[in-house]
Amino acid sequence: MRPVILNQTTEKALWASSEEIAQELKRKMDHLKLNFYDMEKGGANYQGMKDSGAFHDYVSAAGALTVFDLHTLIRREAKLAFWINIYNALVVHGIVALNIKRSVKEVSSFFNAVCYNVGGHVFSLDDIEHGILRRNKKKHFLSRKPFSDRDPRKRFILEGLDPRIHFALVCGSNSCPPIDVYEAGEIDEQLDLVAGAFINSEEVTVDQEDNKLRLSKIFKWYGDDFGGKEDLIAFITKYRYDADEKAFLATNLTQLHLAYHDYDWSLNMV
Repeated sequence: MRPVILNQTTEKALWASSEEIAQELKRKMDHLKLNFYDMEKGGANYQGMKDSGAFHDYVSAAGALTVFDLHTLIRREAKLAFWINIYNALVVHGIVALNIKRSVKEVSSFFNAVCYNVGGHVFSLDDIEHGILRRNKKKHFLSRKPFSDRDPRKRFILEGLDPRIHFALVCGSNSCPPIDVYEAGEIDEQLDLVAGAFINSEEVTVDQEDNKLRLSKIFKWYGDDFGGKEDLIAFITKYRYDADEKAFLATNLTQLHLAYHDYDWSLNMV
């Protein structure tokens, strides 16, 4: 599928400052969250959203991103919150705009095709996740890096890779983390909360009898982002709530076997 740019410049965007654009977009995203996101189940009412005034207001606000000055994002916290929010909003926008019914797998190369124009640069979902947030890392072994050496978008790459992003980015599927909207001033607290929630969900199970740790495929796909096997288990141990399981994981750090749950790509609709 060819790239589909889902936002167009609005008249309002021609005079709004980048700060105003970001604030307005955040307000529209919060409105969508309030009306169409189910925070307990982690999904969204895409069908109800489609013809709503709240969604059309969001689409209009997203148009202003075309003139957003990315150089105004200075602090790490602001960059993290901005790009995570843009990614999640673009996934939702893509699902609604392309009339996806059952799974994002219905659209060929969904994550490479669905795009926003941000500050005059086109970013696909893969560009945002693997280029910006994962610091220009390959999506998988056989793929290329999102940005070439001469790509002007490289200047916007985050300074460090925070593996907690994997519990905030939403792929529109039942096995992905719950959808939310993030604040720059609270981003570290929020990322700790979502990391803890995901690591204590059914996506991560500790089998002490078989000395096995069963994980979401996310940990397999992006294992390098957490370090080696022992680093990954230490990360999970840090966020596991149950004291007995924490002790078991810490004691068996080097002996544990890893297994992975099947990933459910069906749409996270409510």
